[in-house]
Amino acid sequence: MANTMNAASLFLINTLFDLYLFVLVLRILLVYSGVNYFDPITQFVVKLTDFIVKPLRRLLPTVRGFELASIILVLVLQMIKFLLVSLLSMGMPGILGLLILAIGDSIKIVLLTFFYAILLQAILSWAQPYSPVTRTLYQVTSPIMRPFQRLIPLINGIDISPIPALIVLQLLIILLVNPIMSLGLGIAFG
Repeated sequence: MANTMNAASLFLINTLFDLYLFVLVLRILLVYSGVNYFDPITQFVVKLTDFIVKPLRRLLPTVRGFELASIILVLVLQMIKFLLVSLLSMGMPGILGLLILAIGDSIKIVLLTFFYAILLQAILSWAQPYSPVTRTLYQVTSPIMRPFQRLIPLINGIDISPIPALIVLQLLIILLVNPIMSLGLGIAFG
């Protein structure tokens, strides 16, 4: 029974933290992309995050489009998540290992957010090309998509650039994030 409760606790911690971290990362990307503040998606994200980000913004400004308050908050929440998970499963971790794990998982959430935004944008371009969400997705994904769209021409009017973009994002998770996470685990529990 204790093992089941432990597994349920780990699941809840990971799920709840990851959902909120996704919303915070989305906020970072929306601010960086300059998406309209009154856009419904932006308003949804702002309402979910403003209570915790707004006080931090007084101390940490936005620099070159990056909302430092949200970035620091993501790292702190990641560290808390890994601390709780570690305490439930492996014992007390080292602080440097927690920081490295937090950085690695934060990069992973950013890459996965781009991945799913590009995937959703591609699906909407076929199913509902004039959806109000399409413009927001375009603004968020354009830093990733522009280089691929320059290199890969339209084929019979069809944009296939999302396919290599999605492949590269998955490769970045394998080649960049996974080694960072392994390093963090090694240092945290070495």
